[in-house]
Amino acid sequence: MNPERHLSIRSSIFAVLCALAPLAIAQERIADSDNSIRVEYQYIHTGALDTGIGPLDIGETDAHVLLLSGVYSLNERWKVYGAIPYVQKRHTGVGAHNPSLDFYEYEPSDLRLIDDGDYHGGFQDVHAGLQYLAIDGPLSVSPFISYGVPVSNYPTYGNAAIGKQLWEIPVGVSMEFVPYFSDWFFQADIAYVFSEELLGVDLDYWLMYFSASYYVTPRFVPRIFITRRNAPNALRFPEDFTDDFTFSTLEDFDNEFWYQHDRTLRHNYINAGVGFDYIVSNRYSLSATYFQTIDPEDVAEVEYAVTFALTRRF
Repeated sequence: MNPERHLSIRSSIFAVLCALAPLAIAQERIADSDNSIRVEYQYIHTGALDTGIGPLDIGETDAHVLLLSGVYSLNERWKVYGAIPYVQKRHTGVGAHNPSLDFYEYEPSDLRLIDDGDYHGGFQDVHAGLQYLAIDGPLSVSPFISYGVPVSNYPTYGNAAIGKQLWEIPVGVSMEFVPYFSDWFFQADIAYVFSEELLGVDLDYWLMYFSASYYVTPRFVPRIFITRRNAPNALRFPEDFTDDFTFSTLEDFDNEFWYQHDRTLRHNYINAGVGFDYIVSNRYSLSATYFQTIDPEDVAEVEYAVTFALTRRF
């Protein structure tokens, strides 16, 4: 495979951190070429929470993510891949969650405070998957399946939470199209993510990625991309947490549903960004992106995010 014409495999790890913040590793694919290791750094800054009554000031979050991922080709058709992120995240400003103070009769199962202005985190969820090249040519089609599971006992109540502590199984298809006699390169991933259910709430969601790249030179490839997440059956705020929109009764907050609200909200969004790949040599390539949220729904808006990655091919 010519790495100058095939920069990234489509893999379900593009869903790996679509949670609370959202920590959207969906903006970047996992590793380049057939056999490779990728090290990626991502910084994400979020602001207001979009709700059914408009944006709410819940303070701000800053997240630093270090993602290690790899791809290995079993043969010409089959690939295995995996990824694990290390995340440090903090919350500043108003809207801090404190499980020791936010509840009266209800007793939370985890009293750890993470919205104290300091960074908290650790290893989040490990993902491993399998991809099959069903159609090869100017249009390639590759179905995939993967499994993601938390690898540390991180807390989930708080704006600084790094994940949802739920297993996920993304099932989808990756597509690439390289028109004949063209320097354009188009990519798309569409996946349905089966998620562990919580409090009877169906948290399954769709995740989609679309990009267009152009080979300015054989080594330098800028691109534009868009990412869409949609959890149609997850909860809306405040409609699904109160009988009215005023939160006039203590019962609206003092219960298990409110304690788990960060895990059961929809977290729907459309993110858009720009980036580039630079092929240093046959073995090494560099990547960078910038993205932000352009259409939030029950999610903290990503005001800006950047990523930098180094890929080593074997």
